[in-house]
Amino acid sequence: MFFVDLIFALIIAVLMVALFAILFQIRGPWNSLLWFFVIVLLATWAGGVWLAPMGPPVGEFYWLPFLVVGLVIALLLAAATIPLPREESTVELVDPKERRAKRWAAGTALTIFFWVLILLLLAAIFMRYML
Repeated sequence: MFFVDLIFALIIAVLMVALFAILFQIRGPWNSLLWFFVIVLLATWAGGVWLAPMGPPVGEFYWLPFLVVGLVIALLLAAATIPLPREESTVELVDPKERRAKRWAAGTALTIFFWVLILLLLAAIFMRYML
């Protein structure tokens, strides 16, 4: 089942990433198509193997949980990349050093979130096949 799950997760992740990259020009919150693909792949795989089988089977394999999780994760990541409108100001009140420090803090937080998410998804996949 491991390889069938992996193949379906790969197919759905490729379709989701291609759809979002081509139609919406979205590369994910990390502005990289590779990392967008990795997150969608791992989340699709983890969610697909943990959700209850549903939908029409292909042979003995239920593909709908993989599709649902892949679509939800891709939509969440796409929503996270949409820039929020900035308030217009004629006077710049923020010091450039302070602005750089805020951007660095946000980038660091996003990087930590990324690696924690990767580890949790890998742990979920590993636990499914080991338990």
